Amino acid sequence: MTDFEADADYEECVVTFFDILGFRHLLNTRSGAEISDILQNFRRLSETEEIVPAQRVDEVRLQSEAKTEIISDAIVRVRTTETQYPSGPLIWEIIDLLHIRIDCLNRGILIRGASTVGFMHLGMNLDGPIFGPGLVQAYEMEENEVIFPRIVIHEDVIERHRTDSTLWREGHSFAEEERHIQSLLKSDEAGMFFIDYLRASLSEFDDGFVDWVRFLNSHKDLIEKGLSEAGSSKVRRKYNWMKRYHNQVLAEYLEHCDDETFNDDFEKPTREIFNELLID
Repeated sequence: MTDFEADADYEECVVTFFDILGFRHLLNTRSGAEISDILQNFRRLSETEEIVPAQRVDEVRLQSEAKTEIISDAIVRVRTTETQYPSGPLIWEIIDLLHIRIDCLNRGILIRGASTVGFMHLGMNLDGPIFGPGLVQAYEMEENEVIFPRIVIHEDVIERHRTDSTLWREGHSFAEEERHIQSLLKSDEAGMFFIDYLRASLSEFDDGFVDWVRFLNSHKDLIEKGLSEAGSSKVRRKYNWMKRYHNQVLAEYLEHCDDETFNDDFEKPTREIFNELLID
C-alpha cells in the first residue's frame, strides 16, 4: 500500500470537487464566451503575491498556492498546505469558495461541491499531472453525499483544523481561527458542514448591506424561477432546500430586527425589507 506521506511526489492539499448543475441546459442557452467566463471564475486566487517556484518536488512551498483543472462541468480546485509561511490555507480557500459560490449565483448558476484535505500529486510548479487520494475522496463525497446545491466541507477537515496549527494563519490562536470558521460555515441537522454563503456574504460585498440585500433579492428570484420551471421532483427538491435555507436566514434577522429602524438606502423600514425578501 502506498505511503503517501513518505512519497516526496505527494503533498497534502485542500481539495474541492465541483459539479455545475444543469450544465446541458447551460450549453444550450449561453454562448461559448459566457460559459468560458463562468468556468474561469473557478480559478480565483486569494493570494496575489508573487510565488517563488519550488526547486524540488519535495521542497516545502513558501506559501499556499491554488490550482484549478476544468473538464466541462467537472472542476477540481487544489490548494497547497505544506508551506514555510503559515498563511491559513483552509480559511483562504473557504473564502475563495464563498466568492465562487456568490459569483455563480449572481449568474443564475447552481453548483455543488465537496472539500477535503488529502494527498495530491501536483508537480514541481503545479504543472501536473494532478491526481491523488484527496481528489478521489472529494469526488466520491460530492457524488454520493452532496445532494443539494451547496459546498460541503468534510468533517475530517474541521477536526484536522482544530488540532493542526499549520492550517492556521501566522500569529493566530485556535480561538481566533474557530471564530472565523464559524462565521463561514454552518452545520445542518445531519451534522454536515457547508459554506454558509447567505450569512457569510454580508461582509464580502463592497457596499455592505445594500449589496447584500440585492444579492438576497437575486437569490429569491432564482429560487422562485427554479421552482416554477422545475421539470422533476429531483430538481424541485434542490430549489426547496435553497428556499428553506433562504427563509431561515431571513427569519433570524427578522427576529432581531428593530421595528423602528428606517433604512435610508431603500427608503423603507429594515423589517419591511426583510419581509419582502421572504419566499412564500
